[in-house]
Amino acid sequence: MAETTTANPSNDSWIGKYVIVRCRDAGVHAGVLTSRTDRACELSESRRLWFWKVANKGAFLSGVATEGLDASSKIGAPVDIVLTENCEILACTEMAEQSIRALPNHKGA
Repeated sequence: MAETTTANPSNDSWIGKYVIVRCRDAGVHAGVLTSRTDRACELSESRRLWFWKVANKGAFLSGVATEGLDASSKIGAPVDIVLTENCEILACTEMAEQSIRALPNHKGA
């Protein structure tokens, strides 16, 4: 991923998109990208994907970005968050976004 800055976020076509972010230490999150730099980003309405299974028998995290989540996935409640040590940012399809947003918050055991 090319380095970007938040100095002029209006020039960043990723800002405002629903994305999935995989981080080195913070796991996987899905939400609306509000800012980013080289290895950090901020998400609004972010949901932690604690346990994820791709819908429609898809595979890999890129499958979540295109197909969405299976109902057996476990995800957290929406929060605003700053994530560091990002490994990848994946743009979601509308179908994937709707799937992620529709899942209930996991309450734990």
